[in-house]
Amino acid sequence: MTTVETRAGAVRGEVRDGVGFFLGVPFAEPPVGELRFRPPVPVASWTGVRDATEFAGKAPQPDVTGKRFVGDEDCLYVNVYAPEAPGSYPVLVWIHGGGGVMGAPHQFDASAYARNGVVVVTVGYRLGVLGLLRLPGVSDGNLSLHDQVLALEWVRDNVAAFGGDPRRVTLAGQSNGGRTVGTLLAVPAARGLFSQAIVQSGTGVGSVVHTPAEAEAVGEAVLAELGNADLSRLPVTEILTAQQRVTAQLGTLVPYRVVVDGDLLPRRPGEAVADGGAREVRILAGTTADEQDLFSWLQTGGAKLLGAGSTMLEPDDIARMTEAYRDLLPDWPDDQLVNRVRTAGDWWLPAIRLAEAQHAAGGTAWMYRLDWRIAPRGRGLGAAHGVDLPFVFDDVRNPNWRFLFAIARPDPERLRAMAKEMFETWVRFVATGDPGWDPYAPEDRVTRLFDDVSTTVSDPDRKQRRLWD
Repeated sequence: MTTVETRAGAVRGEVRDGVGFFLGVPFAEPPVGELRFRPPVPVASWTGVRDATEFAGKAPQPDVTGKRFVGDEDCLYVNVYAPEAPGSYPVLVWIHGGGGVMGAPHQFDASAYARNGVVVVTVGYRLGVLGLLRLPGVSDGNLSLHDQVLALEWVRDNVAAFGGDPRRVTLAGQSNGGRTVGTLLAVPAARGLFSQAIVQSGTGVGSVVHTPAEAEAVGEAVLAELGNADLSRLPVTEILTAQQRVTAQLGTLVPYRVVVDGDLLPRRPGEAVADGGAREVRILAGTTADEQDLFSWLQTGGAKLLGAGSTMLEPDDIARMTEAYRDLLPDWPDDQLVNRVRTAGDWWLPAIRLAEAQHAAGGTAWMYRLDWRIAPRGRGLGAAHGVDLPFVFDDVRNPNWRFLFAIARPDPERLRAMAKEMFETWVRFVATGDPGWDPYAPEDRVTRLFDDVSTTVSDPDRKQRRLWD
């Protein structure tokens, strides 16, 4: 299978090692010119056979240094990885992370899933100001969310042609992608487009959104940086420069957020889940044990791309919770206590609250945590934000993630063993709807802890969790 007929036209990919690769397949018209700040328009039909052997450009964004910009506004494409043999396989749709301002769908090699009987679709969407600007008369603030809904509709309408079963779709993502998955649980237009969800390290999942007034204040700040110019006509580099400046002014990890607009996103996601809005969706949610380690490293010894603020906690909250943690962990130095507080406030507790809300609404959720550390606690990056990515894609040799392991150089056998276990768990959940341990419930809080020796426990770090009650 190298040529597939989509509803818009034929695409030709290539087969390597039993996997069909169909790269850079458009699901929308390029969001350029008059379409720059408009909801996505479904791609027009074409004649002939379109080449699908190369990735499309990533959305415009700063590079890893933050000093120059890369990408292309023409970014609304999907990549499909499919088993070579015909069939009706479960589908995994992946939303990449990057704080809503960085990242690309082709950072990940999803071919291991295809070799294990899963069709994978990775999604490109608009980022930063181009995807999340809210200004009356210019943009509604939810363009990236519109992009993702249209991509899910493309999956519904086209994935069968690649061997996927549109009735068995798992929506998954990490970091901003995980938060996005949590948001899409509350989007009525996405209802029925997926039946399972994986939320990996979703930053403030369920709660990190803007009201219209908050979003418009950010939009006005961007406009002021640009001298009140016509944003539809400005070079994209000028818009991204203003985006960077406003990010620095706001001092938060997530300055650009989707908007509770009463239309596409009628309610805050956590409230919608608690009221049963996603009751029929099976959810697998979790975090890494030391999420904040990555950001502390970036802010002190790395690229310094991100603001120093926290998405969930004010400085007074951080100080108060650090003192509370000190009573539980008296031997920990201050920097590690602060990292633990931010890890809990920005990632761990939001994931728990999502699982609690789903259970209270009569739905089903499973919890996990990655406790596998690159280096022992206090000696560098531990179970940092993003460490799970090469594991769940069974792709530890991917150069995009090599920097995480270059610092401590963990034993390759440890890497391979952890990748095998987490990847097989994700495949099991996608294929069967059950990751292999009991669902999460307040009475026992069953959680899978992935480590060199993995365990399933009840209510891990109970005393720390109860501090937040």
